[in-house]
Amino acid sequence: MHLSCTQENLNKGLGLVSHIANKNSNLPILNNVLLKAGKNGLTLVTTDLEIGIKVFVRSKVEEEGSFTVAAKLLNEFIGLLPRENINIALKEDNLYIKSQNHKTNIKGLEAEDFPLIPEIEKENEVELSITEFKTALSQTVFAASLDGSRAEINAVNFCFSKDELIMAATDSYRLAEKRLSINNSQEKSLIIPLKTIQELLRILNDQAEQKLKLYFNENQIMFVFDGVELISRVVEGKYPDYQQIIPSDFSTTAKCETNKLIPAIKSAALFCKQGINDVRLSFAKNEIVIASASSAVGENVIKVPAEVTGDENDIVFNFRYLLDGLSNIGKQEVVFNINNNASPGLLQGKNNKNYLYLIMPIRQ
Repeated sequence: MHLSCTQENLNKGLGLVSHIANKNSNLPILNNVLLKAGKNGLTLVTTDLEIGIKVFVRSKVEEEGSFTVAAKLLNEFIGLLPRENINIALKEDNLYIKSQNHKTNIKGLEAEDFPLIPEIEKENEVELSITEFKTALSQTVFAASLDGSRAEINAVNFCFSKDELIMAATDSYRLAEKRLSINNSQEKSLIIPLKTIQELLRILNDQAEQKLKLYFNENQIMFVFDGVELISRVVEGKYPDYQQIIPSDFSTTAKCETNKLIPAIKSAALFCKQGINDVRLSFAKNEIVIASASSAVGENVIKVPAEVTGDENDIVFNFRYLLDGLSNIGKQEVVFNINNNASPGLLQGKNNKNYLYLIMPIRQ
């Protein structure tokens, strides 16, 4: 193996792949990054056996070959080099790296021992705007369960139909659902692990406006963009049928300005019972009254103007869950829909049917 590339391109590629290579004492090679020099350039590969990431780095390859070295070490070292051309060569189980003022060799392991990354046929392509997809992920992933023992909800559900992708996440206390328009040739529901979604958001974070392509089969899903391929296993099992708990009719509807409601809830949160995080919302004709009280701190009542239709009503929510939903609706006005203090409340942006947030009340 013998190649040359720019420090900037190699540093960017290593930054994308090295995150999932972690300390694995049972299989040390998983701590490494695989460097594959082919006729078209250099490919960097890492995996933790659940997620695999491949990144193409533009390079001038004089001799093809492959080798693995510690991902964290290589990433940190390349990041310290000046922005200039780098020469990389493999000699006797050592990776030699040379730049204008540096000569370095790094010990590694043979590429033959590196786990194979599963391949997905690039058929039945689904194309999405990266900007829209990142927003949709951010609007749902926060509601996923953090309990790793419940794999089916420690995840985000992707439900593909012919013209729509429905993304949903729940931890049993709240639910976030986002709908995106797509062109698709197959209907399928896949449960994507939370870890995969978090890694995907991390590497999409610096991507400019462009397209993302999705491919999937029964067991894996692959995300492709700008020379990057992220492939992940999907969770076996069935996602909870959450549609049955979303009420179709409501006794009370309230429209309110989000930028007035959020600071009011934050104010009430200062006086709620520690560990319970309870705030009471009372819906009257022209206002929402937000109240909280704690024997240790005191009590607080604040009124927010609102357009309320239907019955007068009240309900108690966990303020953290409430703020999560309000901050992700992304509209100037939020619409509250409730029935009573024992049924879930539904939040949506005004005139926005593509996103909903369902939150269970705290029963007194």
